[in-house]
Amino acid sequence: MSIFKYSIALTLAYTLLVASPQCYVEGYPNLVQSADEKGIVLKNGTRFPYHTDTSKGSWDEKINHADLATQLEQPYDAGGFETPPAYLFDPGRLRYQPFFQAVYGKDKKAIEKNLVTIEWPTLKGKTKLQVSKVDGVNKKLYAIGQEIARLPKADRIWAEVAATYCYRVIKDTDRLSMHSYGIAIDLAPNTTQYWKDEASSETAKIGYKNTMPLSIVRIFEKHGFIWGGRWYHYDTMHFEYRPELLAPSCKEIPK
Repeated sequence: MSIFKYSIALTLAYTLLVASPQCYVEGYPNLVQSADEKGIVLKNGTRFPYHTDTSKGSWDEKINHADLATQLEQPYDAGGFETPPAYLFDPGRLRYQPFFQAVYGKDKKAIEKNLVTIEWPTLKGKTKLQVSKVDGVNKKLYAIGQEIARLPKADRIWAEVAATYCYRVIKDTDRLSMHSYGIAIDLAPNTTQYWKDEASSETAKIGYKNTMPLSIVRIFEKHGFIWGGRWYHYDTMHFEYRPELLAPSCKEIPK
């Protein structure tokens, strides 16, 4: 067995032991009523299967046709050291779109009804950002901004330029960006790193690059946001609200 295949096998074995549908209940206690291997039920009565029948044998199938189980397939290492992620290791980048549409809004009009404006501190004052109020995302992002404002200037300056809501698809795909739901924010987009600047193919071998301070990253993770810099397909400006990946059932390592 090649080193690459051995690495993938270890990752899958780890996932089978760690990933649990309870991550959704723990991550969204105000929104998810119950979850098991058959499916999850939102408190508004909406139901989703935990597994779908769509083939997920290849990477392209996984990223284009993820289900709720696939979303948890790769464990997110919150607070870990800045080390290059393994090949195709993108915890949180595999997303089941119907879930997010049910939670934050089924279309642009519905999503925008849930948007509110928050103030984001900068070195020169404040800027206004549109964010979803669902599950208190706006309050969490406001708290993050206040904490970042207390960092040393050398770190804080990376949060000067911020962008949140924008209804659009991800570049070169037909998948909705998480910015479309008002639950993502990009910081310093002109001075951070994005994998597509190096390669366009999802399965290309790429090097890792990052300049975003981990002091900022850890503040976001404390409030339920994951960072695109922990992805093989790095997007170091990007943070999105994904509390299911930071829930106890998804962080515990079996003994």
